[in-house]
Amino acid sequence: MPWASDSEWQSVRQDIYASKDTRDYSRALRKLLLWKTRKGSLSRGLYCTELILQVITKDIHFCDVDDALNENDLVRLYSMALMKFVNLTADVLGKGPQKSMYYRASCIELPSWLIDMRHKISHDQDLPSLKSLRTAMEFALEWLQSKYWNEDENFLVVAPKLNMNIIDEFIDILEFYTLNKTPVDTVFKKDRLNILRNKLSVSKFSNKECVKKIKELLANKLWSLQLANVFVTRYLLQSQECNVSEGRISKTDKDMWSVLLKIMTTAGLLTNILQCLVTQNSRIAALWVVELCLVVYKFSKKNDAKHDSNQHICMNCKPLYLDTSLVLRTALNSTHAYTVVFLKWLLKVQVNPLKVKQHYNIIKLVSLYTGSVKITSKNTDRLFSVGDLIEKTENKHQAQWSLAFNMNWKQIPFGTTL
Repeated sequence: MPWASDSEWQSVRQDIYASKDTRDYSRALRKLLLWKTRKGSLSRGLYCTELILQVITKDIHFCDVDDALNENDLVRLYSMALMKFVNLTADVLGKGPQKSMYYRASCIELPSWLIDMRHKISHDQDLPSLKSLRTAMEFALEWLQSKYWNEDENFLVVAPKLNMNIIDEFIDILEFYTLNKTPVDTVFKKDRLNILRNKLSVSKFSNKECVKKIKELLANKLWSLQLANVFVTRYLLQSQECNVSEGRISKTDKDMWSVLLKIMTTAGLLTNILQCLVTQNSRIAALWVVELCLVVYKFSKKNDAKHDSNQHICMNCKPLYLDTSLVLRTALNSTHAYTVVFLKWLLKVQVNPLKVKQHYNIIKLVSLYTGSVKITSKNTDRLFSVGDLIEKTENKHQAQWSLAFNMNWKQIPFGTTL
């Protein structure tokens, strides 16, 4: 599957089907196109979604568009998208011997008027009106939500059956790497290194060879994500906090893992590593997020400085392949007691920066939600409760807040009130 985690898939669905104020068709389309480049093609449900988003992101009726297309161009684009959509659903999903398209469409709950519109596009000289095509596109998106996006089996990331020999080999290589970097020579260290050489079937094995072998293992996309998770949970989480600088990982651990973290970043695994770390209810995991965010922050500032001095950074700097927005969403969807430790830095490295007030409000809400701070009159503004709302409503005074009706609060994403 082209998405790295269930949360990544869910974030795209949220961008398409959230409330009107929070949906983001353009961001969803960018992610779908990214998935297409990763795998080369999309499943039928995703491809149909992409077809629709390609058009509605050009229509000022649905999105904020800088260069709006004229009505004739939109009609032609909508007509092509609708025809492809019907062909890919009624013609394929509802296929049957000697059955009309109307019959096949009814089997998958596509209305007859949609088929009529498809036939008009295909056979008539005049295309449907823009209004009717917009209605058809809205229906198609709703149909895809019901038939594809709301089906759990379509997004659950089922990890491929991983050969345990690969995991064991990866762990042995990492153990050899850590022992070899340990400055103290002991009898146990020498004996263990010899055992590992025999297990790895090599007579001479250096850290340079370790790095080469790790690169080879991570190059295989079938198991690179699982190996990255093993690296995080088995090794990074065993690090120690610095005794001198509170809130930082010890220099020893940073020196130990800096090379391997660079390798995994080059392999495009930084997003996955950060996603794994932000979900761990662990102070050490939170401190590693801080360390990695600091590296990203310094990297971006260095590039900005080179750009300001008119140096050609594009040819000399390797990209980090980091989806900061996805990492932030993952963190906010799985908050815990240590989220506030790294949240400030995670917000700082967002590609699309938030306003200072939004930073403050997010950190404040997460702190209150996770119980990281106690609610007192000194550290928070006036907190309004449901009782305040009822009292204001009953007394008919002008209230700062008003009651919302017909709201399914379970569907409201965290942070829409910021």
